[in-house]
Amino acid sequence: MLRIFKKKSSSKGPSDSGNRLLTPEQKISRKEAVDLARVVAGVAKEEAAEKARRARDKSGRKPTDKIKKPAKINGTGKIIKDIISGKFLTSEGITSHIPYLLFLTSLFLAYISLGYKFENIERDKMRTERALEEVVSEYKTLRSELESILQQSRVESATSVLGLQQPISPPTLLKQDAK
Repeated sequence: MLRIFKKKSSSKGPSDSGNRLLTPEQKISRKEAVDLARVVAGVAKEEAAEKARRARDKSGRKPTDKIKKPAKINGTGKIIKDIISGKFLTSEGITSHIPYLLFLTSLFLAYISLGYKFENIERDKMRTERALEEVVSEYKTLRSELESILQQSRVESATSVLGLQQPISPPTLLKQDAK
């Protein structure tokens, strides 16, 4: 199994190992081909520059105008990393915004405190409503007891124990002499 991965050694010439020796004519022709390729690449580069210059001239843009760099595609990862590490707090721009950040913090605290105050007011309101319901029901109970006590039959029975009777004849009016 080891023979599969081992290289077979043979006593063949240097041209059989994969690399062959170039003749002097082949070396010269290869050097000329490389030089020609460099010349053609230089000409192509000059033509591309000329074409770009003509396009700039047609567009009316001056060559001194700055070209805008494309925006970073994924800058959120860096921002999140800075926030988690706390590095954004040490940057130069953040120190100029400290008054605004303090203002926002005070607004958040005021909002939270108003929320707690509103909840306490609602609890007091519910407590007062329950107490009012109890007082109203007690008032209705007492009022119904008073109404039942003030019925004529009950008043008559209560006064008979004292020895009082209801008059049968209507009351008479006495006239006073006017002088």
